[in-house]
Amino acid sequence: MRRLNGVVSSVRGWRALMGVLLLLWTGLALAQSDDGQGSDSADPPARVARLSYTSGDLGLMPAGGTEWAAADMNRPLTNGDKLSSGPDARAELELGGAALRISNQTDIGVLNLSDQIGQFELTQGTLSITVRNIDQGASYEIDTPTLALVINQPGTFRVDVGANGNGTSLTVIDGGGIVYGENNAQREVFSGRSYQFGDSSLNDMTVSDIEGRDEFDAWCNDRDAQYANTAGTQYVSPDVVGSQDLNQYGDWQQDEDYGTVWYPTTVVAGWAPYRLGHWVWIGPWGWTWVDQMPWGFAPYHYGRWVYLHERWGWVPCAPRVRPVYAPALVAFVGIGTGGPVGWFPLGPHEVYNPWYRASRNYYTNVNVTNIQVTRNINQVTVINNIHNQYDLYRAGRPMTGVNYVNRAAPHAFTAVSAQDFASARNVQANQVRVDPQQLARAPVMAAAPLQRPSSASFGQPRGENARPLPAAGFNRPVVAVRAPAAGVAFHSAPPSNVRVLNVQPQNAPRVVSGQSFPRYGTPAQPPIAPRPAAPALPQVPHFAPAQQMQQVQQAPHYPPEQPEVRQAPRSQQPVVQQAPRYEPQQPTMQQAPRYMPPQPSVQQQQERERQAILEQEQQRFEAAQRTHQYVPEQQAPRQYAPAPREMPSQPAYQPQPYRYQPPEQYARPEMARPVEQQPHPQAAPHPQHAPPPRSDNQQH
Repeated sequence: MRRLNGVVSSVRGWRALMGVLLLLWTGLALAQSDDGQGSDSADPPARVARLSYTSGDLGLMPAGGTEWAAADMNRPLTNGDKLSSGPDARAELELGGAALRISNQTDIGVLNLSDQIGQFELTQGTLSITVRNIDQGASYEIDTPTLALVINQPGTFRVDVGANGNGTSLTVIDGGGIVYGENNAQREVFSGRSYQFGDSSLNDMTVSDIEGRDEFDAWCNDRDAQYANTAGTQYVSPDVVGSQDLNQYGDWQQDEDYGTVWYPTTVVAGWAPYRLGHWVWIGPWGWTWVDQMPWGFAPYHYGRWVYLHERWGWVPCAPRVRPVYAPALVAFVGIGTGGPVGWFPLGPHEVYNPWYRASRNYYTNVNVTNIQVTRNINQVTVINNIHNQYDLYRAGRPMTGVNYVNRAAPHAFTAVSAQDFASARNVQANQVRVDPQQLARAPVMAAAPLQRPSSASFGQPRGENARPLPAAGFNRPVVAVRAPAAGVAFHSAPPSNVRVLNVQPQNAPRVVSGQSFPRYGTPAQPPIAPRPAAPALPQVPHFAPAQQMQQVQQAPHYPPEQPEVRQAPRSQQPVVQQAPRYEPQQPTMQQAPRYMPPQPSVQQQQERERQAILEQEQQRFEAAQRTHQYVPEQQAPRQYAPAPREMPSQPAYQPQPYRYQPPEQYARPEMARPVEQQPHPQAAPHPQHAPPPRSDNQQH
């Protein structure tokens, strides 16, 4: 039954994939045919970072904000956001395929985060990043005051920057990457090594083996193990940020109309989506939902909600399609001028209308990738709805003639006052009741009439006893390979502290995971050393761990290089010579001819075969005597047919026992019975020896 369900689920998955691909293709065709649409370069990013773990005193400086705000769990982080940790504090950012963690007394900032790039700055403290999977052409970059680390393959890395910003320590726990410095300096870093760089020229470098692990490393390892045990499910795309929490806090069930549906199991009666949390303003999306539940990220920024069997369930996006992040998949409802702001979750087939500027391409993708085509959701209908509603969206007119399935669902509608909505206050504690008749007449709002943000809209305030967070650490210059996103420079009040290096990024070597460079890369080191033409790479062997690398490189330059080639056959010759030494088995094979030693070499092979046949015949004959199940008429024709033909040659072997009487003493217990039975082993001996054992068995 499980196998059948798996096949059905697989078929549904492929159908959903084909449907989404068709929707994407049709939307792209519509986007290309629309001459009036804006440029896609101004569209929001398709990916964000989720603040998935918080512990201790953390502070968040939102992009565009002027005051530190509380770093709430499940808050999305994007370009321009800065995060600072106090003593005994830790935090984790989930990136969808990667996780970035910081220790205490650490300052980091998001410089550029998109589908292909994840760029962060580390001005002081300790940072650890684990890349579980990465697409071709994508990369992660960690920029420090000394160097820029570029990662384009899976691995685990730790970066430490002192409080004064002088020097950078890089530990490559797994994987490999490339570090860049001033004057086009580039160096490859390898698994199992710890690198200490003293300046941006990368000349002052010390390399050593990884020695010891601290509590931060142990915590990061435990978090990675949790992701490995609960990472994703067959029903959700691995690019859905926060999907690793779904199995722990809910279960999956199949529905005939909507396919696979996830139901939360840790909610109380009367619960509804988009109620336990608050709204914040995060550019460029604007109003964004931040949920309080530990699993409250993926179901609120991807997929759709549906009310089934008297409870709320989440319908995910297609598992084989990369979804586009949305700040909140809801429809806003305006209740009079200056009245409260209300909303309800969108249904599985309903079109999401952003309250921010979006091109037709983005408008299509954010809907198509988050709508799973099922039995009751027609592909053509979805495309037509997207095309028709985009024209209304672009014109700034409200949506009319749309029957929203969740609008009248139990507890689906939630409303708060405009002031509470714009001040990032808790919705559950400040919810207002609305007359059902007034709600039924209220139209779905367009993007323009939504509440404008204020200084309190960027996040909830920090606690009264929170430590002061000086911003001096974030003003420290860092070096980078790629330029930060345009929004970072716009939101930053002081001049940008990022100094872009004049280097050309290259692809890092595909180092085998779990192998360190000096131990496993030694055979390939001679051709690797002269390969790069940059002046910095030849300097790698001049540093501490490079002593082993020098030994490898000097081996080909020694005049006695040929002896090494000669030593290779020497190592092989012992193997060839040892082969006969391991033939003590041959004496055992030489002992076999002792029973019938031939003088000619040709006859020796024939006699061995005959002797083997006789021995097998004797063993089976003796076994048959014991079990009384020997049937010579059925077995003799198949295996001993050649024996009668060679029986005349037996007199030639009768004198052999007299020639080799001493050896027969060792085989006398085995050959005693066969010699007496040799004249006719298949006939006469059987009735003579059969009665005694039968009488013994019958007596017992």
